Amino acid sequence: MLLLANLGLHAQNHAIQLLSWADSTVVPFATVMFESKNSGFHTNEQGRFSLSSKQMLDTIRIHSIGFQEMQLIIQKQDLKGEMRVYLIPKVYELAELKVYSGKKPYTSMKPIKKTGILLQPGGVGAQCGLLLTDPKLFFRQIQSAHFYISNIGNRHFPFRIRIYSVKQGKPEQEITQESIIVHAKHRGWNEFDLSQYHYFVPEGGCLVAMEWLNFEDIYNSTSNDKYEAQVLGLADYGKGYLGFQKTEYGSWNFNGDYLPHFTMTKMNMFLNPMIRLTVK
Repeated sequence: MLLLANLGLHAQNHAIQLLSWADSTVVPFATVMFESKNSGFHTNEQGRFSLSSKQMLDTIRIHSIGFQEMQLIIQKQDLKGEMRVYLIPKVYELAELKVYSGKKPYTSMKPIKKTGILLQPGGVGAQCGLLLTDPKLFFRQIQSAHFYISNIGNRHFPFRIRIYSVKQGKPEQEITQESIIVHAKHRGWNEFDLSQYHYFVPEGGCLVAMEWLNFEDIYNSTSNDKYEAQVLGLADYGKGYLGFQKTEYGSWNFNGDYLPHFTMTKMNMFLNPMIRLTVK
């Protein structure tokens, strides 16, 4: 557990860098959470963030894809110069999986009609994804993910791709075992190569999601602060394609839950992020 008491009347910024215990390489874009305030931020590309001595913090939780969650107790005397925190790599147990290789790549369907834009929902760890349950995707290796980026916002800002298995029509376990950070090159459909990771779509399909990144180095107590990021397109995909959202502290919610006055059929026409997946 990482506890930071009041360190004095004059604010000072204390730099912290996250490294891998295995080889001392930096751990970029990790999540730093302040549990009592249900808020936080991501570290930068060098795995660094800073804390202010005027902040009254309690439990701080640090985690990154591919590493075990870290909780520390930091004393005043520890905060001299830059402090290094080592994260322990996580060992994944791979479940037995049927694998099918197709001769030709297959890409999930395009949306029927574009319906609007999806603004960043706010909060560290915020994700929005599309449920892909086309049987033609099952058991095949993921080659690339496609995201439709609007011209509103900063389309060059980095974001993280996350992929989950599906159980009973909802996202379940995360498939991605590495932190996959990408940058959109232009407005419209952007394709990102994922073939190097050797991920396979399990039976039942998967959910492909965008996670927005928040690089505020110094914690701000206002959890609803706005910052520049991508804007995803929304579309009508028809029956079977459903969008979901979550934040760091929340569970996955079907986007149609925000439209209770619509029938299920009409819900499919709204709030579905424009995401596609290519397998082989």
